[in-house]
Amino acid sequence: MRIVQAIDAGGWGGAENVVVKLANGLAKRGHDVEVWVRRGSFLSEKLNGDVKVKVIPFLNDYEPFTTVRFVQALKYYDIVNVHLGRAARLSGYAGIVTSGLCRKRLLCHMHLYHKPKHYRLQKRIICVSKVIEEYVTQNMPWVDKTWVVHNGLNTEGALEAPPLVSKNKDLVRIGLLATFKDQKGHADLLRAFSKMRPGIRCELVLGGTGETLEPMKKLASDLGIADQVIFSGFIPPEEIFSFWRSLDVACLPSKAEGFSMSALEAMASGLTVVAYDERALLEALGESGLYVPKGDVDTLASTLEKVARDSPLREKYSRMSLERSKRFTEDAMVEKTLEVYREVVQENSLG
Repeated sequence: MRIVQAIDAGGWGGAENVVVKLANGLAKRGHDVEVWVRRGSFLSEKLNGDVKVKVIPFLNDYEPFTTVRFVQALKYYDIVNVHLGRAARLSGYAGIVTSGLCRKRLLCHMHLYHKPKHYRLQKRIICVSKVIEEYVTQNMPWVDKTWVVHNGLNTEGALEAPPLVSKNKDLVRIGLLATFKDQKGHADLLRAFSKMRPGIRCELVLGGTGETLEPMKKLASDLGIADQVIFSGFIPPEEIFSFWRSLDVACLPSKAEGFSMSALEAMASGLTVVAYDERALLEALGESGLYVPKGDVDTLASTLEKVARDSPLREKYSRMSLERSKRFTEDAMVEKTLEVYREVVQENSLG
């Protein structure tokens, strides 16, 4: 198949991760794959050599240049799979002016609770979780068809990855690797950590960059815990498992997720995972997670304190995490996506 993956993003997050894994996996299986990115996109550096890369303007939500390219792509490629708002909107304009059969080749990935207005012209959506599919069904009545394809992870070498920060048997290390933005709950995690009793030797490690990084550094200082918090900065994709292997406990106090890559990475690293009871996290972690009511900082603090004190409990949930992680492999994600693509191509062949 001839396949385009298009994404307007310059940083690195869950959606970018999925695009790289899909493109590399599809190319490995012999498909002709081209990834459309805007200038300066970091993810192009992570694509295999047999994946083509095309730099696309993605100037704004209404410019015609990218739309014309999408019109041409819908006539030539078997599948055009777009990711995130601007690619969704500009490809949607293209769908209006192409024939019915070509229009069916356009698929949109929904990674989070994105604003419906950017997806008003999208008819067929691949959702990264059942929770997101429910959101689409309830908020986007114009969508004709949905599929659920869970995110997946290549866990090869996860348990053998050398820790970025050497382990200390006398110290319990809690951490989170996520883009610094409000929905990820860094502020709640810092406040919960500050409420843990001083008799427990703990350290908090926060990896990633983003718009709330500097405010979170200030918050750590204001809470009087700056000397117990390590801000690791940007973690390259090849060092993600090394980050998680530096920890004893992963904490995911996210207030909104599509299908958390951080949860999958933490499970594959054999970590005890404490998380808010956000529905997508429940879907990802299943019974392998320890859950706290969303926004309940006091309960988050007491739960973290409990797992920090109880080594057998951490070992139990570590085993459960590893077993759960086997459900969400990169190969499974690519194969399930291919099933969707084949269904669409067959529909087109039947007219």
